[in-house]
Amino acid sequence: MEKIRLGISLYPEQESRQEIEDYLKMASEYGFEKVFTSLFSVEGSREELVAYFKELTDLAHKYGMVVSGDCNGVLFERLGAKADDLSVFKEMGLDILRMDGPFNDERDVILVNNNDGLKIEFNASMSDLTANIIANGGNPDNILTCHNFYPQRYTCPSMEAVKTANEMLTKQGISTAMFLSSQKEGLHGPWPVSDGLPTVEEHRDIPVESQLKHMIAMNNVTEAIFGNAFAPEEEFKAIKKTMEQTYQEINELDADDPFFGNMVHEWIPDGKIRTIPFKLHLDDGITETEKEDLLRYPIHMDMGDCMNYMLRCRFGRILFRGRDFTPRPCSKDHFERGDVVIVNDNCKHYAGEVQVVLKDMKNDGQRNLVGYIDPDEIMILESIRPMDMYSFIVEE
Repeated sequence: MEKIRLGISLYPEQESRQEIEDYLKMASEYGFEKVFTSLFSVEGSREELVAYFKELTDLAHKYGMVVSGDCNGVLFERLGAKADDLSVFKEMGLDILRMDGPFNDERDVILVNNNDGLKIEFNASMSDLTANIIANGGNPDNILTCHNFYPQRYTCPSMEAVKTANEMLTKQGISTAMFLSSQKEGLHGPWPVSDGLPTVEEHRDIPVESQLKHMIAMNNVTEAIFGNAFAPEEEFKAIKKTMEQTYQEINELDADDPFFGNMVHEWIPDGKIRTIPFKLHLDDGITETEKEDLLRYPIHMDMGDCMNYMLRCRFGRILFRGRDFTPRPCSKDHFERGDVVIVNDNCKHYAGEVQVVLKDMKNDGQRNLVGYIDPDEIMILESIRPMDMYSFIVEE
């Protein structure tokens, strides 16, 4: 189970050396491993650009981070670079060369098979391109992909298009990066626009931790990179907390719960789990037993046979068999997408079963409303598949 990798973006033509180093130091302390920067947004001669970006890459390497430089054909000409001679980018200290646009001919294969030790990163929307490169002898181990970010509101591609591209790249064994958009006002990218830098429009205005959870749940995103700079430390803290909630190790189990212990031993022999931590708002009338059913264990899971009206986790009705799930009044005639309910004693055989509503269903008195998923995270439900683990996080 590989964790999603984390990255930041830097635009040194707009930032001081001290600001850059402070940001790199902070990012590395929060587990970030990659720097994205734009090469072609900086003016200057070959020598000036080499010196300019060498300073940046030296700083990034000092903090254990790799650097991806965004490039295009015009910059190739400015620097005198060729598909079979990437030495100028090696002089800059780059680890990865991101091609904003490919050559669309045999030079793309030459790039990928370069002798300068550079990984080549293509636009992730071009999955046909990477397939063609591999088919023509390109080394897939040298290929990475990264989606664009979109400074202008409403210009992002559809979520469906991004998912489709990611799925195709995953089948090819190619990694895929998407951009996180910091919610702090006034941040910048390479251009004078300050309206966020997401890959998909659905992420532009929601908390970074919700963006990250969505990318993890998609299960075909290998890197999440802050697109705008400088993201505040509060967001780095939120990202770190989400990573800790998502990737867990279960070392000690309650001896009083043999079912849960046996389940973990059988399905998770190494004790390592990846669970999507939904932010949950509790219903005012929730009981202590219902709260324990929801929150005591870090695992809820749908077996996959009932994913129509709900995500249905059967564990609670076994783990909490015989406990009190007295029916409680609810003013809602219908439960809505994102509502979380627990089967009550009006349906005794299933009492304690935790269900997440996927589409409207009538309140027939057999379920107690216990909370609802935060509106910013309801879209994540679309990415939950059979046997995916999820949990509920309640912020005090």
